[in-house]
Amino acid sequence: MIEITNILDVENYIDDVDAVIFDLDDTLYSEKEYVMSGFKAAAPDKADELWQAFLEGKPAFDTVIPDRKEEALQIYRNHMPDIHLYPGVKDMLVRIRNSGKKIGIITDGRPEGQWNKLNALDFLDLIDYTIVTDELGGIEYRKPNPKAFELMQQNLNISFNKMAYVGDNKSKDFIASNDLKIKSVHFQNEDGLY
Repeated sequence: MIEITNILDVENYIDDVDAVIFDLDDTLYSEKEYVMSGFKAAAPDKADELWQAFLEGKPAFDTVIPDRKEEALQIYRNHMPDIHLYPGVKDMLVRIRNSGKKIGIITDGRPEGQWNKLNALDFLDLIDYTIVTDELGGIEYRKPNPKAFELMQQNLNISFNKMAYVGDNKSKDFIASNDLKIKSVHFQNEDGLY
């Protein structure tokens, strides 16, 4: 497994592959930015208190607004987030595309939330194939389940040993990719939740 501390360094390790598959959350953008965006949408009057509870590892909605929890959760999960790709990521994706490589996304989570993130980040025109694992049949298809990687391989029509997978969560992101002999690039994201 290759270890990087700057997501842009992935370009140094993909000369020998034909496709680069990325995780989304905390790999291409900051999930903390998404969380704060959700708090501001769900309870603008309590966003700072929710953020503080989150930083302390407490269940934010239960702690700060238990009486509005269900409504706030629905807003949080369905809001169009105010999030941004990490600096330089879009240019990197353009360079990868221009080099003739295919690009994929495999992301875990509720479909409505993940698609809102993907649309808000405004880069899907650079992506050949996107998989939100929950759409495959539920949370049991989240990583480390290999199904998304197998589907990606079929849709891109590129052998596993000619693919690289880039993610941030060492505990789940690389189990399937390692088993399938996909090149693994671990982004040690100091800003990430994991």
